[in-house]
Amino acid sequence: MIIRKTNNVENEIILNLFTPRPYQRELIEAYDRGDKKLVVTWPRRAGKDITAWNIAIWQCLNKVCLVHYVLPTFGQARRCIFDAIAIDGTKFIDYIPPRLIAKINSSEQKIVFVNGSVLQCLGGDTHDTSIRGTNPFLVILSEFAYMNSEVYNTVRPILAANDGAVIFLSTPYGKNHFYHMFKIAQELPDWTVFHRTVAQTKHISNEALIQERQQMSAELYEQEYNCSFDRGVDGSYYGRYLQQAKQEGRITAVAWEPGLLVHVAIDIGVKDATTLIFFQVVGDGTIIRIIDCYSNTGVGLDHYAHHIQSKPYRYGKYFAPHDLMVREWGGGAITRYEKARQLDINFTVLEQITIMDGIENVWTHFPKLWIDAERCRSLVNALENYRREWDEPRNMYKNKPVHDSHSNYADALRYLCQSLHKTKKGLSAEDFDRKRAEAMYGPQNFKQKIFNHDPRFDR
Repeated sequence: MIIRKTNNVENEIILNLFTPRPYQRELIEAYDRGDKKLVVTWPRRAGKDITAWNIAIWQCLNKVCLVHYVLPTFGQARRCIFDAIAIDGTKFIDYIPPRLIAKINSSEQKIVFVNGSVLQCLGGDTHDTSIRGTNPFLVILSEFAYMNSEVYNTVRPILAANDGAVIFLSTPYGKNHFYHMFKIAQELPDWTVFHRTVAQTKHISNEALIQERQQMSAELYEQEYNCSFDRGVDGSYYGRYLQQAKQEGRITAVAWEPGLLVHVAIDIGVKDATTLIFFQVVGDGTIIRIIDCYSNTGVGLDHYAHHIQSKPYRYGKYFAPHDLMVREWGGGAITRYEKARQLDINFTVLEQITIMDGIENVWTHFPKLWIDAERCRSLVNALENYRREWDEPRNMYKNKPVHDSHSNYADALRYLCQSLHKTKKGLSAEDFDRKRAEAMYGPQNFKQKIFNHDPRFDR
């Protein structure tokens, strides 16, 4: 039972439809004492949303304010919150005493309280238009691991200005943006972190857990019930290759070698991000150093050209996919290839191969890759979360990747691996003569004496 006296209602308000479990009460008490930044990672079905929903209701009753309850999409917000029904059959909206509701706008998923507060459910995929410019006092970001990480960047300055609060709710989803926020939050004194396993919450019986273990992969079970971040996303294309690279120390500080050329692989977005990977090839290609990366959206080719040219690197080749020759950049009349050439970037255009052939090629070359852990953190995150698409009706993975924000870096890596044979420098005339002589007469140490002083080969 949660009992609070509001500022605008004379009598005490008793919210007695929700009885929190002990671990849920910990979160409620933390918010009640004034904690402003809370990160909550609880197991599946542990009641993250029902707890946070009641916190949102309490906040609306305790102070006239705007509260945003955000899920990855607007439709998901409707299914999981606005139209949701709890295990005991109670509708989420029914947790609000009817006499305290002034009106409900179902199409906008908005509840207006009699004291003037507003509680609205939104989708994070439209944060630029639905959240930017508003003034929420509390923002709840549910399933944050599956959400566009830019949502928090949109609300952060708002909450800083009005001394508001934010609650992040999610189970883990690999070592993506939620993982890094979780790790940072553990180090900061003004953040509160709740990390619980199913053994701690005890909200599911042992019998039910045994059935879950039988029906789920061990990795998925660890993620969903023990809140483990130490696994790749189920269905990941590169999860085990990254794990091996980490074990072998190949995701670390990778030095830029000024004596080697830096090549650039680029994935050009049409409606999504354009992504660059900077790499060096050592020796005969047995070691590939990925030293830097960059990604952005909504800017023209000149922006990326300036970014490339601002680096201190001595460049070799620039590699781009085959459709560079036909796509226009920014609606102009020339191809992107020609536009890049005008900006002194001469692309080497790669031949067209299927995505799956490209992925298999990456698998072949992955043991050669050394990736800078700091400068290429976004690349590593993307590769950990690049995964197969799930076929819900057939209950199996499709043999095609999900196209999301992780695809851009994964595509750029495909182009990098596809380009490796093109990074080798051609032979100079002198090198050609030397190679020809060795082929005809054997290595220098084994030439017959008559050829030892031939000026054509004595170089």
